[in-house]
Amino acid sequence: MAKVLITRPISDAKETSNTLEKYNIESLCIPLIEIKKKSHKPVLLSEYDIILFTSKNAVRNFKINKKKLHLQKLVFSIGDETKNLLLDYGFKNVISTNGNLENLKKEITKYLKTNFSILHPTFSKKNCELEKFFFKYKCKYFHLQCYSALKVNKKKSLFKKFMISENDKLITIYSSLTARSFIDEVKKLDLIEFCKDKIFIVISENVKKELTCLGQFNIEVVKKPKENEMINLLVKKSRG
Repeated sequence: MAKVLITRPISDAKETSNTLEKYNIESLCIPLIEIKKKSHKPVLLSEYDIILFTSKNAVRNFKINKKKLHLQKLVFSIGDETKNLLLDYGFKNVISTNGNLENLKKEITKYLKTNFSILHPTFSKKNCELEKFFFKYKCKYFHLQCYSALKVNKKKSLFKKFMISENDKLITIYSSLTARSFIDEVKKLDLIEFCKDKIFIVISENVKKELTCLGQFNIEVVKKPKENEMINLLVKKSRG
């Protein structure tokens, strides 16, 4: 049976693999991104008006005393998966936007007031796009680096075997950073020519743009950047 290549960080990859298994679809988990927790100074939530989460990894690695979570503290998330995880972690009053940064900016403007302070737990040192956006509304943007995301491939032989296989076709890419890691690997292992025989299922147009540097391949973008949309398209493609 043909396998689906899952390139997400290991915790997310296992979830996707388990879901696909329910549809009798075999998968191969080869994470091309590794998430590592970074220590950070204690956070006083009382100093911020809004907390912004743009990934599940930020939720998992943000260190906070759950007993000090304020019921009225506004929390924004990108996507329902991140929202559900925030609720599981004890956050309240969580507003979810539809899976991308532009929708989040549109939604959050309804709640912004002059001199509001926004905290953004993230992996990057600073999101300049968000900083400029909040500055326009006379708000203060604070990023907090609580994890790192590293490009990896600890299963190079399995990765190469999948890529040269004529039977295995489907490859999932969930982020731009994962796409860049994939590009690095196929270049290093001299596997670019085999990409033309694969079907890439990707989470967004941004991910597709990253991959097009390799050439014109079969890349399909889900209608909405959600896990269930990825699963539905994978099931459809797997069954021909």
